[in-house]
Amino acid sequence: MMVQDNERFKKMYTFAKDASSIAEGITLERLTVDKAYQYSLLYPLGQIGEIAINMGSDIPELYPAIEWSKWRGFRNRIFHDYGTIDFSIVFEMITEALSLLLIELQKIHEDYHTG
Repeated sequence: MMVQDNERFKKMYTFAKDASSIAEGITLERLTVDKAYQYSLLYPLGQIGEIAINMGSDIPELYPAIEWSKWRGFRNRIFHDYGTIDFSIVFEMITEALSLLLIELQKIHEDYHTG
């Protein structure tokens, strides 16, 4: 893994931890009506997708457990749907995909620093 990709993984992990912390106790109802909450979550989630887009081309093959295309596509929805975001999808990403991402990023961190 290139040094650049290691730095990207660190940033991705930080954004994932931030989003997870903000989303603690999340409900779909709150996510749907609370604009400040929406914005505070959409930024780190979008950044995860942005980083996924910019990873080295070999990274998805090295770490197939991460849903790279899902995160890239989610980023595109956040940044390009201009006010038509389906918050049930955001809720699903937070309650399902985010925890899986954190597990995989933790494994990568451990592998990189113990291997």
